[in-house]
Amino acid sequence: MQEDEDFLTRQIRAIGQGLGVAISGKNGGPTQIVFPKKQAEQLPHQADLKKLIAEHQYGEAAERLSRLEFAIPHESYFNLSLWFFTQLNQLSDDQLRQGGYSKTLILIHLQSLKRQRQ
Repeated sequence: MQEDEDFLTRQIRAIGQGLGVAISGKNGGPTQIVFPKKQAEQLPHQADLKKLIAEHQYGEAAERLSRLEFAIPHESYFNLSLWFFTQLNQLSDDQLRQGGYSKTLILIHLQSLKRQRQ
């Protein structure tokens, strides 16, 4: 830590490190604090996936997402996948079943994303 940092910067860094340890379960290494984009800014292809979610076509949306894996930058794909499966995870089991999807599939994909970040 640099001595010329002010109090607020040191506090923000300490909070970030604490969150990094809490999330990853590991101590050490630098922790990044990523501030979310403005609400108006969307990820690439997010509008298309939102439309499919609204139409309860969860399986079709997941297939479309998987086809993007090598078509867009890895970081964009990761963020889009995280957003997508988080959105689906907020739906009830009945809603997912009606759209031909399940919480089990969501969990599998979220665990896969978590492994990518470890």
